[in-house]
Amino acid sequence: MKKIFFLSIPFLLFLLLPFINLIFVVPYSTLINALTKEETMTAFGLSFFTAAICSVLAFLLCTPFAYLLSSLKKKNEFLEILIDLPNVLPPIITGVLLLLLYGRMGFLGRYLSKIGFEIPFTTSAVVLAQLFVSMGYYLKVSYTSFLAVDRQLKEEGYILGLDELGLLFKVYLPVCKKGIVIGILGTFSRALGEFGATVVFAGNVYGRTQTVSLYIYKLYAQNQDEVYCVSFIMIAISYLLLYITKKLLNNVDY
Repeated sequence: MKKIFFLSIPFLLFLLLPFINLIFVVPYSTLINALTKEETMTAFGLSFFTAAICSVLAFLLCTPFAYLLSSLKKKNEFLEILIDLPNVLPPIITGVLLLLLYGRMGFLGRYLSKIGFEIPFTTSAVVLAQLFVSMGYYLKVSYTSFLAVDRQLKEEGYILGLDELGLLFKVYLPVCKKGIVIGILGTFSRALGEFGATVVFAGNVYGRTQTVSLYIYKLYAQNQDEVYCVSFIMIAISYLLLYITKKLLNNVDY
């Protein structure tokens, strides 16, 4: 085992050194001032708000489809690959796709602009970018949770006169509640750190589209001490979300 441990050291160093280095370079004397600045608080507030909306939309839009997919008698490889596609697409390409669809001259955007509804470079664009990038994670987790439900419960639901909608709300969601919460937390975490699709589709407008990731990007050329402070807090938040998710995951039972 000692030999395996020594072989693992390069990986551990590669993983941990960036975090350890940040701990030593963060200017702790200015940490509070950096985080209580109006710009910083606005960026954090917008990030949490849009990530929360994104998570709710992921739950509402993706849960029925995840249930449908889990109910198919034969696996549909095309649909399963489609679900994973947003996870592997470069985020900038996602931003381009959304801009092509919802932009002023886009397929849907041209009609929306006629009624005075503009999406690009608004807070709505931030939410849509986050949703497109992160919904694949929620779909995967909820789909896997639904697959793990004992089929006997579904048969008993049919006997009690439940239709598919009743089964979803009265059987599957209660049984899979921990898996659903894990999916929502993962979606929230992914949305919170989204950058590429947002900067292309929503821009970097203070108070409207400037999330924490975009704020850090703007700060990098101006004040690196503040970059370190904000990055430190974002890492702490991400760690906390992952810790909660892991705790829930360890207690999942069906």
